Amino acid sequence: MFKFKYIAIVISAVMLCSCGQESGLTKGESPDRGIQPLGERTYELPEGNAGSSHELSDLHEQNETKIEAGKTPRLEGGTEKRERPKSPANNHTLAQLYPDIIALNGPSSSNRIAITFDDGPDRRFTPQVLDILKKHDVKATFFLMGSRVKAHPDVTERIHKEGHAIGNHTFWHPKLYSESVERMVWEVEETDKWINNTVGYIPTLFRAPYGGLDKTYVEKLGEMGKSVIGWSVDTQDWRQISSEEIQHNLLKDLYPGAIILMHCAGDWTQDLSGMTAALDEQLPILKEKGFEFVTVPEVLSQK
Repeated sequence: MFKFKYIAIVISAVMLCSCGQESGLTKGESPDRGIQPLGERTYELPEGNAGSSHELSDLHEQNETKIEAGKTPRLEGGTEKRERPKSPANNHTLAQLYPDIIALNGPSSSNRIAITFDDGPDRRFTPQVLDILKKHDVKATFFLMGSRVKAHPDVTERIHKEGHAIGNHTFWHPKLYSESVERMVWEVEETDKWINNTVGYIPTLFRAPYGGLDKTYVEKLGEMGKSVIGWSVDTQDWRQISSEEIQHNLLKDLYPGAIILMHCAGDWTQDLSGMTAALDEQLPILKEKGFEFVTVPEVLSQK
């Protein structure tokens, strides 16, 4: 009897946690999770040597020893499906505080929209995304991980040569809100280095893994000359949902000037087939409706 009571208690606790973590939003608030809001949640930085020269030296060593050409490195912080519901982010607060650093969308004065892809490049889904974009003559913005740029320079070069914009998405995809500012700086600069080595320029665009930032990180990114890019439409393809569900999530929040979040790669276990199917189906439909797909710099240039 005790055993069954214990199991029931555990199941109840898990269900309560799941319900509380699913949105993290107050009633009536839109599920907009691009940037971690100031004051909405607090994070404790790790104790010990966070940001120390010893820790950063370890990161350099991992860079040299853990990346094999042609093999896609893991997401250090875990899959989007596992981690994002634990840390939903409403981005409006930080955007209001730092309008010159953070952008969530472009102006609604025209029908321009920007589609963005996180976590690439890989060899499984990124080439499929590029094929679909080429088929429909659409330009997009790719927020790339430095470790994966190093592992797949040819895919990175293809993104650049086919006219897409590139942004920085850290080197190892850590939970920045649990790391020191020094660690974030290393992640950004190391990724800049590998993108520059591969395509010949340092990107000004930056997006945080899991959308997790706070005031301190944003101010530092501003000092580094980065434009922090959130999103106004989350397709939730990271949940590995069906094409129909992804299309629903895309269309229900779509408006002129929108920045759309999708993923062209993920953790090794993630299946993003629903994303590719939804992308292939919706691009021509949205173009017929009068929407113009542009890169993030282009959608923001009208501001």
